[in-house]
Amino acid sequence: MVKYDIVTVGSLFVEATPTTPGQSLRSAREYRMVAGGAAANFVFALARLGANVGFITAVGGDSFGRMAMDEIAAFNVDTSCVKIAANHHTPVTFAAVDGKGGKDFSFYRFPGVCNPSEELNEDDFKAASDCRIFDFSEGAIRGAELRDIIFNAADEARRQGIPVIYAMNLRRSAWNMPDNIIAEIEREACQHADFIIMNQEEMELITGMSGSDGISILVNIGINNAVITNGGDGDIMMVTGGKIASVAPYIVLVIYDVGAGDTFHAGLVSALLKYNLKKIEITDLAECCRFAAATAAIRVSTSADPHDLPDAEAVMKWQGERC
Repeated sequence: MVKYDIVTVGSLFVEATPTTPGQSLRSAREYRMVAGGAAANFVFALARLGANVGFITAVGGDSFGRMAMDEIAAFNVDTSCVKIAANHHTPVTFAAVDGKGGKDFSFYRFPGVCNPSEELNEDDFKAASDCRIFDFSEGAIRGAELRDIIFNAADEARRQGIPVIYAMNLRRSAWNMPDNIIAEIEREACQHADFIIMNQEEMELITGMSGSDGISILVNIGINNAVITNGGDGDIMMVTGGKIASVAPYIVLVIYDVGAGDTFHAGLVSALLKYNLKKIEITDLAECCRFAAATAAIRVSTSADPHDLPDAEAVMKWQGERC
């Protein structure tokens, strides 16, 4: 019997956000501190939805690192896969939202002194072969050394029959590379996974096209199982088994939308646990996407506090009230 439902890899750091929603980083004088990062947001949401999660990550040997570990442990996430890099500080991010889709981030992460994930090595990825799904995202593959380790872990998981999910979650500004090189790496990442989650902008980056034309190109380059989101601006599109479908997103009042995509990612993976990812029917995938969209809608209409994330029962009740 496997130890985890899902094992994922990514960054865990401390996020500071204004205590008053809508305040800017320039005007705010009081901040709330939470554990953050795309992978951490994903892990928090998954744990709240009832999944048994293994989180391969690293923190610094400082108080912020201990705080971040305490936060994920409070969600019953196993911290045995978290590496403490004693010679590093834990990264800190300041984040503000305006409630209208606008976001402002200031990242404090520096190679060699404040980037503990660079200390991860092959031995830290044993859990990737002890799960029902192995998951990775764009933030973990920007550096070539860790990228190769993750691709090898994904390939080993697939050899053992473990499906692999890749969530693109592109942050262009973090790459410091031209788009054509980023696109090449992203296409390579997709070849190491069975199922891809991306948005319209990311699909355009790797295919040069949007909508159904972009999906056709995805299939032509070997990406046969994918979900393509569009924020709140359009339908969620999906492809599997040669079939294409779409579902509408939920429209809600936005309070805090940092991590909206990460929460959708978590809702989708949680729902997919019921199915064989390599043989899932398009109608089942559509239901999974509706569940994921509801999970994300609840998140963005509450707060930055991960304790406000919904459990599976709350998501289903919320959906039922909108039928």
